[in-house]
Amino acid sequence: MKGQWILWVLLLMLGSGMTYGQEEGSAELFTESYTDQFQEAFFEALKQKGIENYDRAEALMLEAKKFDPDNPVVDFELARILNQAKAYRRATPYGLKALQSDPSQYWYLDTFMKALKPQRMNPEAFASELPLEEPAFRLNLAQWYMSEGAYDKAKTQLSPISGLEEARWLEQEISVLESIKDPATSANQDKESGPSEDRRTVASLESRMEALITSEDWKALEDESGEALGLFPLQPYFYYSQALAVLRQGRPEKALEFLKEGEGFILEPSESAQKIYRTFVETYNALGTPEKAKKYQDKLKSGL
Repeated sequence: MKGQWILWVLLLMLGSGMTYGQEEGSAELFTESYTDQFQEAFFEALKQKGIENYDRAEALMLEAKKFDPDNPVVDFELARILNQAKAYRRATPYGLKALQSDPSQYWYLDTFMKALKPQRMNPEAFASELPLEEPAFRLNLAQWYMSEGAYDKAKTQLSPISGLEEARWLEQEISVLESIKDPATSANQDKESGPSEDRRTVASLESRMEALITSEDWKALEDESGEALGLFPLQPYFYYSQALAVLRQGRPEKALEFLKEGEGFILEPSESAQKIYRTFVETYNALGTPEKAKKYQDKLKSGL
């Protein structure tokens, strides 16, 4: 039951169709192994974090940790709370402990790196405590550096594992992202590959989607956002644009499918996340389920 609970929370945090607001059914899942006090402290800590009351959130999460001191999810949440409170030095050991429990877990790595970055520290400083040579860890680290625009560091992580298919895919994406960053490179690629090559960049595709939304060309938006998803299946924005396109054409059930998929790729509060939540509200209202729309309306208000 304990392992099942941890899995549930991880799925919840990864956006696999669940959110912190979805507590239905959780009581049955927790009752056998976790006290009411643990549940109350844990979920109240998440609530306090959501309203930026970080001191209270930390105190409550530490209270939850007393009931289950080795739970990596609690360490992960403590690190997130302290990162958001800009207490990076105190966040580091919690982030490290969570990451040590599962070095292949991207969100543990993401939180740990966000604690290190303001301190001008690198993961190599913890070489004796982390499996820096494991391919899964290197892939995650490369992805994190990519998200920061540190493409040279990302390529450094991929170099020793360049034979892996996942590494080759990331190397290709880095090349595309570098072409956006370096206009000269992009111009050279246009000469070599033709004018359509620019459409393969995330930024240019998003710009194209926004133009189609403004012109209300929903059929073209459906077609082109579908192509964009084929190129960049991890980008929440393209799930939003695809959902909006089919919703505007009278297919709310299909829109809901795309929105649920896109929600799974939301990593943190962002403009794309807000657009997905707004479209959830509109879609659920179109489907006649305003109670479900309210959940996403609340997310919009909280800025999550």
